[in-house]
Amino acid sequence: SFKVTKSTLEARPVYLRTQEHINAHFLTCFIALLIARIAELRLGGKYTIAKITETLRKVECSNIDRNLWLFDHIDDAAEDMNAAFGTDFGLKVMSLGDIRKNLGLAKRG
Repeated sequence: SFKVTKSTLEARPVYLRTQEHINAHFLTCFIALLIARIAELRLGGKYTIAKITETLRKVECSNIDRNLWLFDHIDDAAEDMNAAFGTDFGLKVMSLGDIRKNLGLAKRG
């Protein structure tokens, strides 16, 4: 977990001085690690946290019109994440309303 936090989640170096800021940084890192471990478990251990974060960094969308967005990356890990989390992102055009609905359904799942 320390290695994942330090390297994959890029939690270091830290240039903080006050105890409050250090505690906030630690809490943020801990929550990020917890979310990553939950994702890893929900995907059945098929992907490492490094692969999950790599895929999530590549999943992007481009605004192609006033209310239309193109999701222009999909791979096996992204497809499995869509299935595990109830999302539907990948090589498709969606309106902003569809994106919000999709994220709302994922939060409930």
